[in-house]
Amino acid sequence: MAAIPNDVRPLAVRVHEQLSADIISGTIKPGSALAQEGVAAQYGVSRTPVRDALTQLTLEGLTTLVPGKGYIVNQLDEREIENVFEVRYALESLAVRNAIGSYTPQQLVRLGGLIDETEIVDPQDSGELFRLGRAFHLALVEPAANDYLRGVISSIWNHPIQHRITLTYRQGPDHQAKVIHDHRSILQALKDQDPDRAVEVLAHCHDVKDPNRYEHIG
Repeated sequence: MAAIPNDVRPLAVRVHEQLSADIISGTIKPGSALAQEGVAAQYGVSRTPVRDALTQLTLEGLTTLVPGKGYIVNQLDEREIENVFEVRYALESLAVRNAIGSYTPQQLVRLGGLIDETEIVDPQDSGELFRLGRAFHLALVEPAANDYLRGVISSIWNHPIQHRITLTYRQGPDHQAKVIHDHRSILQALKDQDPDRAVEVLAHCHDVKDPNRYEHIG
């Protein structure tokens, strides 16, 4: 596990951030037990910020408190992925339909630029691919007039479960090419002001049934 960042934020916040990062990246494996005393010793902190961080991780769905065993890192199962993508697709589709016809030339250029950036990223750089994918989808819904809708979509993309799901994707040129193709098709549909086509392609971005999509689930 990595060291806790040394900055002015409360220690519990920094412990939570590092634990979350270690779980999302797979440094701490699914099924691992996280005893407060052990985590505190490894991070070089007291038990109190660790307890607070583990409580927050449980609320976020990354860990579960099991009586007699302590906190256990959750497995990531197919149904959980389905649930997240089902909600995200429904909300993003609604936002795109709301936004069609409202995209400025600058916003369309921004979307195209994010796709161009994705083309030159190392196919194995899952962190950068996640950052660019998140940026594209948030820029996609930016022109939607419903502020609350945009806020909910942003909260889903910022949730650690979404990042963890993305890191289960089978990385490589084929995955990267599919992302680029889908995003370019969505962008063209926006330029054509064709909401049905945009939403149809958006469904491919949320295809959890694709057997070749995941490296592993767990």
